[in-house]
Amino acid sequence: MKRILYSIFLLLSITSAFSQSLCLSPGFGSGMVLQRDSMANIWGWAIKGKTVRIKTSWSDSLYSAKVGENCRWNMKLKTCHASFTPQTICVSCGKDTILLNDILIGDVWIVGGQSNMQMDFRGNPDQPVQNAQNILLGCNRNGIRLFRVRNGYSLSYNDSMKINGVWTYSSPEEVKDFSVIGYVFGRSIFDLVQIPIGLVEIAHGGSTAEAWLDHRTLEKFGEFDLNINPQKVDPIWYCNLPGVLYNKMLAPLLPYSVKGVIFYQGEANVERPQQYARLFPLLIRSWRKYFDNERLPFFYTQIAPYEYDKGDAALLREAQLNIMDSMPGIGMAVTLDVGEKNIIHPSQKEIVGQRLAYWALNKVYGHHAFGCRGPEFKTMEVKDGHAFLKFNYAPNGLSFYGKDPTGFEVAGDDRIFHPAKARITPAFWGNEGLEVWSDDVRNPVAVRYCFKNWSKGCLYNTEGLPASSFRTDNWDTKH
Repeated sequence: MKRILYSIFLLLSITSAFSQSLCLSPGFGSGMVLQRDSMANIWGWAIKGKTVRIKTSWSDSLYSAKVGENCRWNMKLKTCHASFTPQTICVSCGKDTILLNDILIGDVWIVGGQSNMQMDFRGNPDQPVQNAQNILLGCNRNGIRLFRVRNGYSLSYNDSMKINGVWTYSSPEEVKDFSVIGYVFGRSIFDLVQIPIGLVEIAHGGSTAEAWLDHRTLEKFGEFDLNINPQKVDPIWYCNLPGVLYNKMLAPLLPYSVKGVIFYQGEANVERPQQYARLFPLLIRSWRKYFDNERLPFFYTQIAPYEYDKGDAALLREAQLNIMDSMPGIGMAVTLDVGEKNIIHPSQKEIVGQRLAYWALNKVYGHHAFGCRGPEFKTMEVKDGHAFLKFNYAPNGLSFYGKDPTGFEVAGDDRIFHPAKARITPAFWGNEGLEVWSDDVRNPVAVRYCFKNWSKGCLYNTEGLPASSFRTDNWDTKH
């Protein structure tokens, strides 16, 4: 009863606060980037029944909306082409007025995931970010704007909840606390495309995929206990509970108008790879629904190799690889060559941001000079005790880039894998094939490459993009 009375009191307090004056969602503020060439959503709160009006500097149109029963109002603003010219938005309701200044019109990208995406330029104790200082040296770009949603959770959703964050400029002081991968991604797009870029970070260390999904979607999925006892919620590890981050960190930002999403998550689900193979596509579809775009570009990072105590990272990486062909408009950055055996947060964050940017530059911005997909196993043929493999996405052939060809294994009918040797096979054009063999296996029937929790990748196409770990079999993965 006390909990019910407290909830009623809290709701009345929130409603009372909104009824006093005009209020915008914190996702809208001076210095922000608004999505170009769109009907951009904007919303806030005011006195129930009143009329809110909006006037923008780039249009003669006057927009208006009535405040609903829940004291919330919503509007769609028609935005112009990308522009570095600072714009204004004037929001008024009765005697109350809010003026937003220095607004740029460009592309807004969501930066989502768990700790590897959240990791900022400070790094962690004994887990530095490679090249962090040099990246900060060149980060003073006025055309890049940042919004970082502060961490938090809620066991339930209500449309009066606000996110905690503000828009900032791209200065060393502000960038230092932002996602390294997210910033490098945005910088790469900005430098080449030359339009304003807004980056909205919604990342939480340790978070599971299910934490970022709404209650109804999880209920239909049917594999999670959604009856969470508030008294048993861990104040640190709440981020693995279903729905709690969606409620607090994502839902209050919806339906924000964005260009696309970059995402780095999966480590927290590594003990459930079979479930993840079904859960992650659901997350992508759900986020597209949340942001009101069924073909929203969604580019994600394959988890890096790491010596997990539990779980099968190879199977989860395989699930992430297979998902790539399950729906349009998605792509995956491979990190098989930048993992660290005993550190779950690899230091080479810059290259991950760049590889995600290659996907966006190629698929979204039409710069097809950039390759974005590494070699992927296509077929295998066995001759004279050697396995010959062919690959997709290696148009100019394969390369080990001077590295020793390690991580290969072959097995015969007994399904026992042995370390194998490998070499790139000559071909008429390029070197698109691999020859793999082991003196311990006379008649190979299966080949695996880096198909373990931890292994260091060495196989690339000539665009410098690494191959994912893979296997030619579908056997039990105990090894």
